[in-house]
Amino acid sequence: MTAIRAAGADDNPETTPDLNWLPEVGNTAADPAYPGAHAVISAAAVEVLVAVLQRDRLDFTVTSEVLPGVERSFASVSTAGEEATQSRIFAGAHFRNDLTSGHRLGRDVADFVLDHFLTRRHRQEEDDAR
Repeated sequence: MTAIRAAGADDNPETTPDLNWLPEVGNTAADPAYPGAHAVISAAAVEVLVAVLQRDRLDFTVTSEVLPGVERSFASVSTAGEEATQSRIFAGAHFRNDLTSGHRLGRDVADFVLDHFLTRRHRQEEDDAR
């Protein structure tokens, strides 16, 4: 929101400000843009869920807190995670780079959690047997 309203101050002749612009959600939260927290959380959740469920394919429907009565259906966990990430661009809260970096961070966090905290019990037993 800030970038669009202040576009005239960026020394880029290709951008023009729109002082009255508001995102579809009406307003944006006053939180840091980088890295995108939704991207971090979504990517981490997808990685952990896919690892625990041992599959990505999963048909499910969710409702929206922001858009009452709206339901979204997904055929995979990763598709839902990607939409959750992209929604922050449409809400006017983030640039793509915020989300790309956030997604990478979320995957790294998930990898760490999976490697250090959510290992399978038989894997520990195999290590103990060595």
